[in-house]
Amino acid sequence: MFEIFKELVEIPGGSGFEEKVIEYMAREFKKRAYEVSIDPMGNVIGELGRGKRSVMVCVHTDEMCMLVKYVDEKGYIYFDLNGMIDERVLLSTKVDIGTEKGIYTGVVGVKNRHLMTAEDQKRPITLSDLWIDVGAEGAEEVKTWGIEIGDPIVFHPNSQSIGKESIISKAIDNRAGCTILLDLAERMKTEKIDYRLFFVAAVQEEVGSRGAKVAAQSLQPDMAIVLDTVPAADPITPPQQASAECGKGPVIRSMDVNALGLGTIYSKKIRQKLIATAVKHGIPHQMDIFRTWTDASTIHTAGKGIPCGGVFVPRRYSHSPSELVKWPDVEKTAQLLYLFLKELTSKTIDDLVQKV
Repeated sequence: MFEIFKELVEIPGGSGFEEKVIEYMAREFKKRAYEVSIDPMGNVIGELGRGKRSVMVCVHTDEMCMLVKYVDEKGYIYFDLNGMIDERVLLSTKVDIGTEKGIYTGVVGVKNRHLMTAEDQKRPITLSDLWIDVGAEGAEEVKTWGIEIGDPIVFHPNSQSIGKESIISKAIDNRAGCTILLDLAERMKTEKIDYRLFFVAAVQEEVGSRGAKVAAQSLQPDMAIVLDTVPAADPITPPQQASAECGKGPVIRSMDVNALGLGTIYSKKIRQKLIATAVKHGIPHQMDIFRTWTDASTIHTAGKGIPCGGVFVPRRYSHSPSELVKWPDVEKTAQLLYLFLKELTSKTIDDLVQKV
């Protein structure tokens, strides 16, 4: 599983530009003898089992990215955000620009501290203060490289193990989930289940959970489990803002919602079943409510409504070039979901999807 994770975090796949991740996930599902399809949106769907009831396990394939917006005459590239990125994490960061001719690495430029005035130091950083330097001598050279308006820009690969159990990398959100999904696919292929199981690697979560919405509308599962990451506690954030901690196991969620009202109240029955599975097998776990949204936000309102559960891997330094996760949390999340799916039956699903 760790080798798959290391491969996945290296792949560029900003929202709307997940093609290489799509190819990887489809190939790995096929290796495991799954029926595999890719819908017009780009969602990869691996299907297993037969039965009247069905369960969808969903992860997202995309990572935070930017898009080329303008190239000035000197060859400096200006960009816009494609997803929720804090401008502060961009300063002097190495990035990769994906073009039809290949990948070009550059650095996000910002005014040097030696050149800043007292007024400069008081102002917050904005996108207009930043540019990307790819080492070009001018706009014509940039053009010959194939860099065009609208090309995706992602953080440069940088995965590294630190300490005893921690890993830092770009795109842990949500290649950790993709890794777990493939691990589940490997384990579940030999299990005898009496329901249909859909493993969905969805696109465009970071810009509004668009792919998951399409997949849910198409598949119409009886219930769904969303697998993602969650911002974890750090030394200066109070627990009432971020209660999950790295190293304490998977997070089972009750509710998420963002400022615009996009979010999910997770199924109480599914949540209780996930908790019972963790307790039964001695898997350490956490519970939370968080101000965000996930793919569950568009899945649970699809069709006649799809009850959802949410399981999340805690990670620090969200949406940055160097997110941090503790590997045992990834392993324990995989174990919890495997046991949950293994012990699930059509009869159990019947009970879980009934509101009362």
